[in-house]
Amino acid sequence: MDLPLVSIITPSLNQAKWLEATIQSVLAQTYTNIEYIIIDGGSTDGSKEIIEKYSHQLKYWQSKPDQGQANAINIGFTHCKGALVAYLNADDLLEPNAVEGILNAYEVNQEFSIYLGKCKTIDENGILLLEGQGNQIRFHEIAKNGMLPNIFQPACFFNVAYLLREKFVDEKYKFAFDFELILHLLSTKSLLFLNRNIASYRVHNGSKSNLFKVDAFKEKLSIQEKYSKKDFFLFKWRRIKLAIAQKTGKISNG
Repeated sequence: MDLPLVSIITPSLNQAKWLEATIQSVLAQTYTNIEYIIIDGGSTDGSKEIIEKYSHQLKYWQSKPDQGQANAINIGFTHCKGALVAYLNADDLLEPNAVEGILNAYEVNQEFSIYLGKCKTIDENGILLLEGQGNQIRFHEIAKNGMLPNIFQPACFFNVAYLLREKFVDEKYKFAFDFELILHLLSTKSLLFLNRNIASYRVHNGSKSNLFKVDAFKEKLSIQEKYSKKDFFLFKWRRIKLAIAQKTGKISNG
């Protein structure tokens, strides 16, 4: 019996410091039926040479200018044939048995739109900062409540059967396209949370999540409004939180 194909995309731009470790974490998976795609935005820091070193193990790769991270992910998606698709940024890592664990759950029940595991947090040197985090997430908890939960995208694998649109991520969003993708899928099918470590998310001074916290928060609010029912008072409170964030540079989860 044929094993389900899994597609993994890595978008990258000038991430040579961490790129090789990311590539190795994918190629070292205990599950073997993986196609790996790297879309580099024309890096000038030696990333291309790192990718070329592993090119014989890649389904597809390119290194030339693109229109940003979301665009790079969508370019990669055009080359995907997998039943499940994930994207792993060039500074994050997968656990060695991550895909095997996800596929075991997928083969038991293919009716979930997202298969999500726990995600560790590491620093720029790979030192553990936080043990694996994550939990079961439901659509109404994200779209209709005031809280913005932490959703660890590196630990997400997406069921293409329920994507129901041509592009993988919405390029209108520059910082929170992963949040929009998750809400899009949860609006039609539920998510399965696996209580096991799947990935590690790297925090460092140059990461988008660190540099553009308020911009990402603003996009998340607009995405919540897109998927929520029209609740005037909830939206008003969200906009108050955004105004506070823009003024102080700090995000409140209250």
